[in-house]
Amino acid sequence: MSLIVISLFLVGIVSLILFFTGCIDAGFNFLIRRAYERHKQTRWNQRPSRIFLVRHGESEANVDTTLYARMADSRIELTERGHQQAVEAGEKIRSIIGKESVYAYMSPYRRSKQTWTNIKKAFTPLQVITEREDPRIREQEFGNIAILPERAHEFEQQAHLGHFFYRFSSGESGADVYDRVSLFLDTLFREMDNGHHDPTQNIVIVSHGLFMRLFLMRYFRWTVEEFDTIKDFGNCEICQLTKIDGVYKLNGHTSPPTESS
Repeated sequence: MSLIVISLFLVGIVSLILFFTGCIDAGFNFLIRRAYERHKQTRWNQRPSRIFLVRHGESEANVDTTLYARMADSRIELTERGHQQAVEAGEKIRSIIGKESVYAYMSPYRRSKQTWTNIKKAFTPLQVITEREDPRIREQEFGNIAILPERAHEFEQQAHLGHFFYRFSSGESGADVYDRVSLFLDTLFREMDNGHHDPTQNIVIVSHGLFMRLFLMRYFRWTVEEFDTIKDFGNCEICQLTKIDGVYKLNGHTSPPTESS
């Protein structure tokens, strides 16, 4: 009995020494950090292998800009060339991912949905896990501009004042679209980290040129000045982000894709 009492007394003395010298706190902090790092690595490992950003194919308004005065931007369709560009984009993505699966997000604009319809022809039905239309990834709203000379004047002002801050009358600025991009990214990565996706998946986002540039700006935390150096994406151009050690990188790096890159 006395041995037990002595043992408990010694344990108490040692515990007090450890407590007052901070060793216990240091031990707990170490365990918490290890648990956090383990959890973070698990989340990173379960993220999809790649994210593909795809601009819609050539639209009728890309060929005839007067269409903007006669039709709602969201209803503009692809040209025959645009349909073929989308088919080729699907084949290119398929050549990269092989038999892996696809999880698709698309802008609600008709040309974007038509682009995705043609892209998915390259995949088997079992490869396409989900197709989701998300209004947050729509085209920048240029306002209610039906008179083309006024539209041309606003585009001139945009070029002078900058694509990020200039706001179209009754429309959006690039900064407004950036906010939508931020909300979409928050949802996307929250779903990734909650196990909604897995490493065998590939995310395909079919949207618009400005959205693609702002997506990269937001994810890589580029400045407005760096955003101004990002090249415009052509119709059905693909921007591939590849997961490396749990983090998505653009062609192995995180610098803006300028005209010369």
